[in-house]
Amino acid sequence: MDGPEFSDLPLTTVVQWGLSFNRGVFHKQSADFPCGRLRLYTRHLTHYSLVPAWLSPFLKMGVNPRFNVDAFANIKQGLLARKEAINTTVSRKFVELFSVRSDGDIGELWHHCCMIPQDATATHPRPDFARVEPSPRFIPHCTEPRIVSLGLAPMQGDWLDVDQSGECGAHKLRLREQLGDRVYRVRPEAQDAALEFAELVSHETRSDEVTEGDEALWQASLGVADDLVVMLPGDDGRYRLTAASLCSPSDWLLEEKLGLTMEEVHGPIPRLNNEIGEQIDRFFARLPVDRSVQRFNWSIMPHPNYLSRECWKIAAEANELWYRAERQSLRRLPKTGAIAFTIRVHVCRLESLAGVDGALESLWQAVAEAPKDLQRYKGLDILAPVIARWRSRNQL
Repeated sequence: MDGPEFSDLPLTTVVQWGLSFNRGVFHKQSADFPCGRLRLYTRHLTHYSLVPAWLSPFLKMGVNPRFNVDAFANIKQGLLARKEAINTTVSRKFVELFSVRSDGDIGELWHHCCMIPQDATATHPRPDFARVEPSPRFIPHCTEPRIVSLGLAPMQGDWLDVDQSGECGAHKLRLREQLGDRVYRVRPEAQDAALEFAELVSHETRSDEVTEGDEALWQASLGVADDLVVMLPGDDGRYRLTAASLCSPSDWLLEEKLGLTMEEVHGPIPRLNNEIGEQIDRFFARLPVDRSVQRFNWSIMPHPNYLSRECWKIAAEANELWYRAERQSLRRLPKTGAIAFTIRVHVCRLESLAGVDGALESLWQAVAEAPKDLQRYKGLDILAPVIARWRSRNQL
């Protein structure tokens, strides 16, 4: 495809980029960001620039343009048609990227980019943490294949997974050193709830000491494999994400979600708010103190890492896949009335599902029957050729 040439902007310097909208769930009250903010990532620097106002007609497809490939083409055409009006370095790079990538690459280019900006390059590589289990601990797609489902059930087994080996605690400490408040934050209004949550966790881990102040929940989280999240009702009665120790997220960012309502947190997930948003609100309002519940999420992943904040980098001939299951629990804290939310990640090689009767067959059926927008949200469209190679190689 022909495109504008900018000799002062060598393509080799542009390695990762994303478009993150400050519309909808982002900065709702900010008049400074009428249509969006461009984040373009190079090897060494992160650039910010307001998307020009003339681009707004091309951004009317909603908060998540990555779900609409036709919209990408429209944006590209609009950018190229108006390239003479582009007078900022960042915007010129944006046009250049669109002009040099083929339509066939658009899914890889956008997947997990527009809502998941890349972390600035660290002075040393971030350590990956992948505790790959020999067999699946949970196979939630066999009982609930739908990607969007409330799927609540009474708590079974232990509430938390105590980290006897210390591996998960060490993983969290390394991430905190590199990512700081991108893995741990407590809003002022959540201090009491975070401390109450920390005390309960410390009781489970049989810790004799509970740290006071801002670090209480973080210190408690080091003793368990789970991520810990606090949801607190605001004056309007709507629950907001107000505190978290989050070291194993599945493609979402604490710094983007902190302070948002549940409706806003779930905004990027197609269909969720329309189909089960009201159920979630009712559940949060009515959950009694003496009832703990659990639910599960499942994903097929191109990597085994617990932390997934960045766009997937999939080699042309990749043929390895992993199955990721998240066991989530919810319980009400008796003193503050907040909701304590835990997330425990389990990862195994996809071929290990072959040892469970019907597990792979159910998985392929769940993938095939998922609506197209949810397939794109889960990255299944990007993984389709990898899945085909995996099945051919493993004859499964």
